[in-house]
Amino acid sequence: MSALPLKVLGMGVYEARWIGRSFLVRLTARGILPCSNYEAALEQRPEKIFPPMWNMVFYVSETCEKGLKYFEESVTVYAEGADSLTVHDATGGHDVPIQPAFPLRTDENNAAFAEPEKLCVYAVLPAPIDGHRGCLIVPCGTILPAIYYPAFGPASREECEEFVASNCVTLPKEFKSLTAGGEIPWPLLTAK
Repeated sequence: MSALPLKVLGMGVYEARWIGRSFLVRLTARGILPCSNYEAALEQRPEKIFPPMWNMVFYVSETCEKGLKYFEESVTVYAEGADSLTVHDATGGHDVPIQPAFPLRTDENNAAFAEPEKLCVYAVLPAPIDGHRGCLIVPCGTILPAIYYPAFGPASREECEEFVASNCVTLPKEFKSLTAGGEIPWPLLTAK
């Protein structure tokens, strides 16, 4: 048994926001790790491009200490002229739009307008060929356990329900875990 942790691509909810009036951007990844002894990190990819791209990685071990663990990892990036950053995770590459440091739209009292709530559909990893499994409809940006990936959205509730009806299959009642033995709830560890 190896004492060194294994590095796998993870999952998270990503946000990029300008810092003040500078050319710096804070890239943040939030999520829930399926085991309390796992660690999460944003790591810069080796490609020499501007702005740099990032990997969302989990450091996992052969044993899983049962218990969910919230993570929030941030990095600061110089991104003059960029309008998005790229993060690669277990579901592929994601362009994360850079949000302004301050609200752009305000009312007469200088309060930010509330945008209508948008919903997203999340499904259970791994992404299948024949349809998404275990679909959930939740507000976009909701922190979910790392076994879920974004399948559709943001969209209205009606559009999300239509997507679920036509693209999602239900999990069998005997579904407990996607891993051999059921002891480690991170499905990518079984791909050896």
